[in-house]
Amino acid sequence: MGADDFKLINEKVGPGIAIALLIGTALGMSIFLVPTQMAAEAGPSIILAILLAIIPMALGVLQLLQLGGAIPVAGGAYVYGSRLVGPFWGFLNIMLPVVAVWAYLLFAALGFAQYLPYFLELLGYGVDVNTTLAVWAILGFFLIVNYVGIRVAAKAQIALVTVLIAGMLTFIVGGLASFDPGNFDPLFPDGEGQPFEDGLAPFFLAIVLLYIPYQGFAMIIEIGEELENPVENIPRVLAVGMSFVAVLSVVLVVALIGGGSWEAAVGADGEPVDGALAAVGEEFGTLPTAGIVLIAVAALVAAATTVNTLYTSYSRTVMRASRDNLLPGFFAGIHDRFDTPHRAVIFMGVPPLAVAPFIGYLDEFTGPEFIDWLVVIVVTGTFLSFMISGIALWNLPKKYPQRYEYSVYKLPLPVLKLVAIGNIVMSFVFMLLVAASAPTALIVVVVFAILSTIAYVYQVRTLERNGTDLREEMSSLHHHEGSSLQTSEGDDD
Repeated sequence: MGADDFKLINEKVGPGIAIALLIGTALGMSIFLVPTQMAAEAGPSIILAILLAIIPMALGVLQLLQLGGAIPVAGGAYVYGSRLVGPFWGFLNIMLPVVAVWAYLLFAALGFAQYLPYFLELLGYGVDVNTTLAVWAILGFFLIVNYVGIRVAAKAQIALVTVLIAGMLTFIVGGLASFDPGNFDPLFPDGEGQPFEDGLAPFFLAIVLLYIPYQGFAMIIEIGEELENPVENIPRVLAVGMSFVAVLSVVLVVALIGGGSWEAAVGADGEPVDGALAAVGEEFGTLPTAGIVLIAVAALVAAATTVNTLYTSYSRTVMRASRDNLLPGFFAGIHDRFDTPHRAVIFMGVPPLAVAPFIGYLDEFTGPEFIDWLVVIVVTGTFLSFMISGIALWNLPKKYPQRYEYSVYKLPLPVLKLVAIGNIVMSFVFMLLVAASAPTALIVVVVFAILSTIAYVYQVRTLERNGTDLREEMSSLHHHEGSSLQTSEGDDD
């Protein structure tokens, strides 16, 4: 299959739907689990932590505003790595996010399985929930939804995001109604059985983990081919979506601590309380049972929005790499009826479904709880990918000067370099901070990167024997991508 011998996706989504997809990823399962987890560990200091987390979020958004505005394609991170850094780095920029997304899918599904018993208990049904079946149910359902079309997935996303936001606002209203400034004093509690008994480590870890929801902004560059007028809409969607996400998440954390104090997030066993935000909402004393139920429902929905958009966005990365023959061309296929990269969707969905029956066994070997271990996989893979994209941003003005010059959103060159360096350095530091909590997870990512390197070398040599220069195919944009940004002086692709 040649570089342009493939069927393109003809279905398009508007900026409104794209914003809903972005919000659903960013304000997904992690926003309903991580804040209470970090409150139990770091106390009121998570207020400062989430404000500091906005700094790398802003750097990341600026990076993607520039890259996405200059090269609006499907599989953005992979394309940026392969075209602006080098073919091998492009390959790593697909494989590292893919393993991170597999872990994130399991994380969201396990969060769903954890919230479901609490929700059923609120309704008066004290039944045990089989974790494997719960994981299979949510992952399998949205795999089917994404198989049959992005418009189906997008319509589902709008309804889900509406419920998610309603639940968050209910929690915020309850927290602010019982707000007590004394709950923030001391900002850094210390003492036996209290947060910070190990020093500042929980605070720094909170900055990294509270940044996880903000990583959802990256999904928008993966669906560039399906976004209406991507050159203009990628920057708009990023600016509007992430501003909304940042404000809502910060206010939620303020309500969490101010309304119930950080002790409300700590269970009798010293671990984060079961039911997370919903359980803390009960401690406010200002919310009716219906409000608590809505928060629990929103948490379940949050898992659904996360799973839905992960399938939607990163299946496009797999599809795009397959067009270059980097992955088997089989995965570049577009369904004749549904107009979806159906095989790439299956590629993203099958591994997490296959791991689900073994979660109980894995929990015994991962050190921390398996769900926390998955977070380290997600963060490590994502930050390594962001480091590669930071180098890509640095190289953009030199490699594609016309695209940089005529991009709808253009960072001044000194600012571009500062953003690129900031993303590289901060991603590296954050990766080390979180990896220290589960070194085995870092080892898994490193081993996966080594295996990916071996696979890359094998694929390059195999295609060379068949007369195809893979590195050449990965060094330039496809024809339809090269012509997607027209300027008055022509393009430089």
